[in-house]
Amino acid sequence: MKKAIFALVMMVMIMPFSNGQETTETTETIDAINFIARDIAGNNVELSAYKNKVVLLDFWATWCGPCRQEIPNLLDIKESFKNTPFEIISIALERGNTDTVKRFIEEQKMNWVHIIDLTSCRQIAEKYQIRYIPTMFLIRNGKILATDLRGQELKEKIKQLVFK
Repeated sequence: MKKAIFALVMMVMIMPFSNGQETTETTETIDAINFIARDIAGNNVELSAYKNKVVLLDFWATWCGPCRQEIPNLLDIKESFKNTPFEIISIALERGNTDTVKRFIEEQKMNWVHIIDLTSCRQIAEKYQIRYIPTMFLIRNGKILATDLRGQELKEKIKQLVFK
């Protein structure tokens, strides 16, 4: 009985942070919502400035297990498309200290654009109606073309969009 209650409690705790929606590739074009925020280095980042690139907009957090599991895939994708019109912008939905996320990004060698300012990240997440993490959007020329792809499926879709 104790094992069943423990399993139920764990499911309830994990579900809000798991990927509850199915992968979506859209044939309709949905406008991406522009934002301006400072990246980890203090530079302004504006989504609309990436007009001629495929952008993977990644909502994540250091405390999120599924987000951490996706990091090796993101590292591979970044390396695979390093000399192409592709960029990753990660929005860290942390619960506290930004020093922790800075250290984590450095340790993991996540060498792409990171927005970690707590206020900016929450505002962007609200605009995109983020309900769980990780959540990812593939964007090109201001249009959302796919959401919540993972692993090889994500890499193949990026390849298709970058070399189209």
